[in-house]
Amino acid sequence: MPATALQGPAPARAIVRPDIPHAVRGRFRRIKTALTVVLLGFFFLTPWLRWERGEGLPGQAVLFDLPGRRLMVFGLEFWPQDLPIAVGMMVFGAMALFFATTLAGRVWCGFACPQTVWSDLFFAVDRLIVRLVGKGAAERWLRTMAWILIAVATGVGFTAYFIDAPSLPALLLAGQAPAIAYATVLVLTGTTWLLAAYARERVCLHMCPWPRFQAALLDRQSLVVTYQHGRGEPRGRRRMPLRPDLAGPAPATPGLMALLCQATAFSATAFSATAFSASDAVSAPVAGLRGDCIDCTRCVTVCPTGVDIRRGLQMGCIGCGLCIDACNEVMVRLDRPEGLIRFDGEVAPGLPTRAAPRVDWLRPKALAFGLAALLALGFSGYGMATLPPVSAHAEPQRNPPFVQLSDGSVRNDYALRLAHRRAGLAEVALRVEGLEGAQLRLGTQEGAPAPLLHIAIGPDRSLDERLLVQLPRAAVPSGRHAIIIVLSDPASGAELARLPSYFWGPER
Repeated sequence: MPATALQGPAPARAIVRPDIPHAVRGRFRRIKTALTVVLLGFFFLTPWLRWERGEGLPGQAVLFDLPGRRLMVFGLEFWPQDLPIAVGMMVFGAMALFFATTLAGRVWCGFACPQTVWSDLFFAVDRLIVRLVGKGAAERWLRTMAWILIAVATGVGFTAYFIDAPSLPALLLAGQAPAIAYATVLVLTGTTWLLAAYARERVCLHMCPWPRFQAALLDRQSLVVTYQHGRGEPRGRRRMPLRPDLAGPAPATPGLMALLCQATAFSATAFSATAFSASDAVSAPVAGLRGDCIDCTRCVTVCPTGVDIRRGLQMGCIGCGLCIDACNEVMVRLDRPEGLIRFDGEVAPGLPTRAAPRVDWLRPKALAFGLAALLALGFSGYGMATLPPVSAHAEPQRNPPFVQLSDGSVRNDYALRLAHRRAGLAEVALRVEGLEGAQLRLGTQEGAPAPLLHIAIGPDRSLDERLLVQLPRAAVPSGRHAIIIVLSDPASGAELARLPSYFWGPER
């Protein structure tokens, strides 16, 4: 066969995927490590933050108070009726995720997904143990013990969001915690051990639905991890001579973060193949020559899911960029330009050299997701800024609608329910408007009613009482009469709530 005969890509060598992905250094590894530390620190340390709310109230900054049916987040308190705010935040999270995926592929999966974060922690622990004791029975035993400790810590850390964190460990050890606390710790321990210690990449490959959605979110301009096929093929050993067209320097390739910062690139043709000249076309492979890929399989052995990115974008690729770091390490050793594997657009891999890819922020899909995320965030922010300080209801009791007392006066009963999230409010005052001469008292109070009723609020900031409104015989209206029950702060005189209701009297 003549020396100039065309050859296809060199057959790939057999790849033996390691039990533990190999360690790697580089830009994306540093980003992943920093995010892992921040996210794990946020998860485990947040329940231990303190926030002073007053006597009798939980001092935990972030607490899901299930008995009190409220969520406390620093100075904010959310009730079940604030569900629209939570819905707005969930819509914001979903739209922000779609926006990020449209721009840069599965960056959520690669850097911030809980499955990725915990798997990364387990991989780091595994590598540390192997480095300390080597392979063998001791290594397997230590790894299992470490997995159990991390899983238990995860279960306790999650439960601490529902029970006061400083007292939770003592309650669990003393057997005094609620049964649901033990069940929660057990379930979270089991799922963490199963998913992060054993399932790991199988969750990303087979259980998670997100990879199935990405095809609808990506387009030809989305930045995804790509192998520059035109530059890397045909693969060959390092001792083989390099293709002549690759002998010159290739343009440097920026990282993902640098690409996303290039917000000035608004051209819709940034990734068009027509932007490259004919001199950039891929040279046909020649027998006895190789591309930049030396088929070291380093990109596969560092991948958390075992993907060979040289086969193209695959559902198992989580976009973590570790293969980029691994390949760049090899390129530096070979004195070759970095970027054989890089974040790039879909049309780029067919070209060996090209200008740095740029982010087009004004694409219709990205704009739609970004605008939807901002609207949802604005809706939730407005809801949090306008949370009512007091929630109160006075429901008339209709059986019977009124009671006529021995002195001729008429009394109506109301079910009064009140909850507030106002710091320092220990008492409220009630009066009735629209009903001259009305007297009030609680069903649990002794003594005569009064025109202005003072009610003490307990440390749980809630009240559920029977309110009695009594009217002298001479002032009793005929039939149904509209009234307003007014709640105010006795200390400042500020009006807290106005509750429209009605008062029933005998028909005349």
